[in-house]
Amino acid sequence: MHNPKPISPSARYFIKLLEKRSMEIQRELESQSLASQDVHFEEIDLFFKQIMSQNIFVHTVGQNGKRESTILAKAIFSMSQVIRIFYSTSFDDAQSGFIRVRADRALQLIIVERMHGVRPKAELLYSSLDQCHVIRFLIRWIMRRVDWSKTKLVNLELYRRYHEELQAEAEAKMNAALVQQEQERVQREYEAHMKRRKVRKV
Repeated sequence: MHNPKPISPSARYFIKLLEKRSMEIQRELESQSLASQDVHFEEIDLFFKQIMSQNIFVHTVGQNGKRESTILAKAIFSMSQVIRIFYSTSFDDAQSGFIRVRADRALQLIIVERMHGVRPKAELLYSSLDQCHVIRFLIRWIMRRVDWSKTKLVNLELYRRYHEELQAEAEAKMNAALVQQEQERVQREYEAHMKRRKVRKV
C-alpha cells in the first residue's frame, strides 16, 4: 500500500490560508445576502393608513410660524416605505421640520429620524428591526402632540370599531365557555350512565 509523504510545512500553511480566505468569503456572501433582504414595513404602513383616516388633531407649527392644530391626515405623507410626519410647515425654512420613518436595507433596521431646518441633517431618534417597537415609539411621539380640544373619541371610527371587536371577542369567549360546559355536562352524564349499567350487570 502506497503511503503518501507527510504534508510539508509550506503546504500546510497554504491550506490554512485557503481555509481562512474561504471562510471570509462565505461570511461576506452571507452578509450581502442578509443586506439584500427586505425590511418588513407593512405593519407600520397599515398603522399609519388606519390612523390617517381618523379625525385626530395634533399640535404643529403652521406656515406663519405660530402654533396651530392640524388634522393628522395633513401632517402625514407616506410613499414607498418612507413616512414623513410634519411637526412644522413654517415658511421660515430654519423652523420647518418633520419626522422621517424609513426602512434601511443596508443596516437591516427601521430608522426614525428628525429632519429640521434649511439643509437638514438626519438626527437619529430611534431604530429597531421590530416593527412593534417602532410603532410604540411613534405612538408615544404622537400622543404627546394630540390636540384634545379637537380630538373627540366619539368621532373616531376606529374607536367605535375597537369596541365592537372587543364585544365580539367577549361574546366568542362566552360562547366557547358555554360549549365547553355543555360538553363537560354530557360527558358526566355519559359516565354516570355507564356506571349504572355496570351496576345492573353485577
